[in-house]
Amino acid sequence: MSLESSFHPWLGAFETLRVSQGTPLFVPEHAEALAQACRALSLPADFDFRPAAATLPPEDGRWRWVITPESSRHFFQPERISVSRGIALVPSEVRVGSANWDARYKTLSYLAHWQARVSAPRGAEALLVNERGEIASGAMSNIFWVKGDTIFTPAPACGCREGVTRAWIRRAIGTRGVRAKIRELDRADEIFLTNSLRGIVPVTRWRERRLEPGPATKALQSLYRLACRAQLLLNPPSRPNTPTS
Repeated sequence: MSLESSFHPWLGAFETLRVSQGTPLFVPEHAEALAQACRALSLPADFDFRPAAATLPPEDGRWRWVITPESSRHFFQPERISVSRGIALVPSEVRVGSANWDARYKTLSYLAHWQARVSAPRGAEALLVNERGEIASGAMSNIFWVKGDTIFTPAPACGCREGVTRAWIRRAIGTRGVRAKIRELDRADEIFLTNSLRGIVPVTRWRERRLEPGPATKALQSLYRLACRAQLLLNPPSRPNTPTS
């Protein structure tokens, strides 16, 4: 592909890592997710998280990497990452294309997801469906729902991102990827959302239904907290040597 202009704001990929006390979490998984997006978009994938991780301050926050045809750059934003006890989920009028790059990868063409987010009531997450009316994802999250003994999540063909936390859940326990219409959520026993900053967040309101965090959601939250603590123990922050006077 030839790019005649140096200005192409639509063409780029990004990845956001949660940082706890200076330690970024799930680094190999985020690196692979960003590399996959770069390969799909024909972007250079010569970035390396590891040297830059040593420069992070000993704080909590988000660490974002942005890859474009011209550059690879990253920046850290200090932030107290609060764990939500529950969130409302509302259907959005915005649609995503199931085969679109901006649905399957974290690209700089993020306008549809942002439109859905800002159109939702304050504090709520928006649910996106694809052109066939199939559940795809949240505006800023992936979605799972529980019915009986089975945990469901949209199949990749629906236009969802794999997502680092989503992939962790799919490795940790058995889940079923399906192509499902929005009415399936009306019959769900539990619904929860995932993203790399907030982890696993229970949906406590879906349309007019009120839900309680169920046993599957609570168990996965506990497992995820243990996985994050293990990473902090095994990967303490590496700081450059400070000269002494």
